Amino acid sequence: MTNVVAKNKQGVEKYRAKIFKAKEECRKELARLPFEEKIEALIRLQKRANYLKKFSRLP
Repeated sequence: MTNVVAKNKQGVEKYRAKIFKAKEECRKELARLPFEEKIEALIRLQKRANYLKKFSRLP
């Protein structure tokens, strides 16, 4: 995934739709996994989310 800076609202909406589509696909894949693998995947995702939160606080 590359970093992209949207120049206008239309650009933002394009990437928002792309993100939500990917999120829905991941949710469906996660639903099919065994319970143990779900827990491992969720822990990895939480670690990534915490890492990305650090950058949202930058000025």
